Amino acid sequence: MLKNYIKTAWRNISRNKLFSILNIAGLATGMAVALLIGLWVFYQYSYDRFFPAYDRAYQVKNNYTTSSGGIYTQDVLPVPLAEAMKKDVPGIECVAATFSVTYGPMSDVLSVGEKKLSPAGIAVGDDFLKIFKFPLLERDADQVFNEPGSIVLTESTAKALFGRVDLLGKTVLMNHYENLKVTAVLKDLPANSSFQFGFLTSFTDMAKDGWVHEGVTDWNQPAFKIYVSLKPHVSYGQVEPRISGLFKKYAPGIYQKSKQQVFMQPVKDWHLYSEYENGIPVGGLIE
Repeated sequence: MLKNYIKTAWRNISRNKLFSILNIAGLATGMAVALLIGLWVFYQYSYDRFFPAYDRAYQVKNNYTTSSGGIYTQDVLPVPLAEAMKKDVPGIECVAATFSVTYGPMSDVLSVGEKKLSPAGIAVGDDFLKIFKFPLLERDADQVFNEPGSIVLTESTAKALFGRVDLLGKTVLMNHYENLKVTAVLKDLPANSSFQFGFLTSFTDMAKDGWVHEGVTDWNQPAFKIYVSLKPHVSYGQVEPRISGLFKKYAPGIYQKSKQQVFMQPVKDWHLYSEYENGIPVGGLIE
């Protein structure tokens, strides 16, 4: 029976060659396009989901009311908020304040002898690599920033500066004046990561003086990004009531002016849901 079907189909194709070619080409093209679209959608959906326990990782944000009465959402916050969250919210496991230490393409941020680079960098709190478990070579995340003057390089940055990745204890000059010791090398970041950097330094080291030092205790300096991980089996709904009123509790003057309301966005939503209107997520790349 199947053999007869095949013979009949072949006769029809042979008798109407042009029509058959157009139909088969159209079907093949449609299948190829559908496959490509499916792969693209799957890739976009996979962003930031490679982290172990990614479902417990969040970025802290807040909504504040403007003088015109609108609600604006921002992702830069004061450092004291991080300490308040750690102190007041039992369901939070780790908190890390961060800020960018990139100085632009014309500045030599890192140098080793005659080799100079200006990769993107982030100064991170001690818990950063516990929240985002990037694979490290030869070192545990708990030990990376134990020593003052530490730096973590990605594989690409390490190879560009030293030509190899077994660098523990080697020294890198940062900004032409500060010697930092390589305490870990981090595997290169995947393309579907919202984080893209060439090195990490210690927030504590960078906060010794200047505007960062002042910002450690200043609720009026929203210049830092804060990331959080929840304890296992703790849901966002359990911690949300405790975090929303932290400005009202610790910075009542600021709250009185702009009604700051803290919330957290899960890591899995960063890439696709990046736009907010009047304090509500309205989409982004998902559209």
